[in-house]
Amino acid sequence: MTKEFDMDKQILDYTDEEYIDLVKKIVADGSTVLHDQNLTRQELAKVCARMGKVEELDYFMNPKDSPQISIVSGKVVDGKAIGMFGPTELEWHANGTGRYNFDEICVGLYCKKGCVDTVLSIVDQRAAFQELSEEDKEYYRGIYINLNNERGRAQIWRDDGVYSKAYNASGENTFRTGQEHYKETIDRRPLVARHPVDGSEYFYPMFIYLYKAFYEDGSEVEDFQAFRDKLYDTITRSKYMFHHVFRDGDLLFMDQLLTSHRRSAVKDKDRELWRTAFDYSNTVEDYTPVVFT
Repeated sequence: MTKEFDMDKQILDYTDEEYIDLVKKIVADGSTVLHDQNLTRQELAKVCARMGKVEELDYFMNPKDSPQISIVSGKVVDGKAIGMFGPTELEWHANGTGRYNFDEICVGLYCKKGCVDTVLSIVDQRAAFQELSEEDKEYYRGIYINLNNERGRAQIWRDDGVYSKAYNASGENTFRTGQEHYKETIDRRPLVARHPVDGSEYFYPMFIYLYKAFYEDGSEVEDFQAFRDKLYDTITRSKYMFHHVFRDGDLLFMDQLLTSHRRSAVKDKDRELWRTAFDYSNTVEDYTPVVFT
């Protein structure tokens, strides 16, 4: 059981033990929110680095003085987008989990400028698995999935996709975040996996990339579309969801193995979040990155 601690305390003032407790809470709950935080971009990168290794990028949405930060916004300055995703609605996804080499499994979102009309929904994929009957758990444990990254990225990178819209508006010529971590296909990944921190079992659906499903003997699951639809309905039930409207100063963390998330359309284009991605290597003893072959 995780310790109770002040959710409104400034994270900059956390002790080493409190950072360890925060990671335990993130893993225990799948996501957690701290309120009324007051951070610069550099300070956000610093506090995430207290928990683990922070991803650094070099794209239009990454400020040069803080490459650990990706701006999420529909704001346009001097005719160019400053952030990723723009104002569009985002469907269920988890950041980076289509990769075969997946290190930064926690995403942090700090709200610089909120929007009361935009809702972030998070679904707990571990709870969805844990509440199944033992018979259904055994069935899904025996299922393996094929991820087709070309197909998944095609949905993201198509001309009207969320990345393409942001990239076109930015004036940049290239925007392929983490491309080196992707293979064209990943032929055999378990649908049910164990979390590297606490060993708990969770669904790993990644619907946008899910291409095929098959049994341990290699035979394909019959009527894949029906299988996928049932899996989707099993996981995306309201009882497993948490909904959040960002207000200024909110700092939300969500584990990308245990949860998926989606976002309603952004009505206020001045809405601005700062996104980070990091692992737990500085707070979890003998932490092992997630690598799928």
